[in-house]
Amino acid sequence: MTFRFSGVILDLDGLLLDTERLQFEVGPAVLHGMGFDLAPDFFRKLVGVDRVESARLIGLEIGASIDSADLDRAWNVAMDKRMRDSIPLRPGVHDFLDALDKRKLPRAVATNSVTARAEWKLDHSGLLDRIDAVVGVDMVKRGKPAPDVYVAAAEKLRLAPSDCIALDDSDLGVRAALSAGIPKVIQVPDLVMSRDLLAHHQANSLSEARNILGI
Repeated sequence: MTFRFSGVILDLDGLLLDTERLQFEVGPAVLHGMGFDLAPDFFRKLVGVDRVESARLIGLEIGASIDSADLDRAWNVAMDKRMRDSIPLRPGVHDFLDALDKRKLPRAVATNSVTARAEWKLDHSGLLDRIDAVVGVDMVKRGKPAPDVYVAAAEKLRLAPSDCIALDDSDLGVRAALSAGIPKVIQVPDLVMSRDLLAHHQANSLSEARNILGI
């Protein structure tokens, strides 16, 4: 089956960048440094979640409030150390982008990361020049699962959401894309499998996503 679409909107962490597992590695240490010890499995709840919501969820888990700005700074310091030498890519990223290049399809990133940080990660991983637009959570009123980042990303491509397809690894991202009115959403889970199963298609890899799209 081949779908007709004019643009592609992509998540970042866990879809293009193999950074979700890095988050799992640094998360327990970051919280320990702030005086809290949480089980490693708890951090699965934070996949795709912006830092403000992460702070809220952590606060509920520990029974105390935690400052999202402090969390953001500590987390970024730990991740910067972990990503200092390189940022690993998810399998098949370049082949997927090559397929979009071949068909001259524009693409944007829609992420719950802050835009400048998303652009830094894309640049550090060698992907920034292959992306036409980046929309981070700081550019909109609400992060995923609200549709705002996907709607804004489509606007950056000068397209309607209905003219785009979306790929995301998380249930939060899938809900955001669907709420934005994107007619075809492919979920490519990374470390956390979908519980909602709301995406039009589930794919085990970007290569499988290419086959679904007929590209």
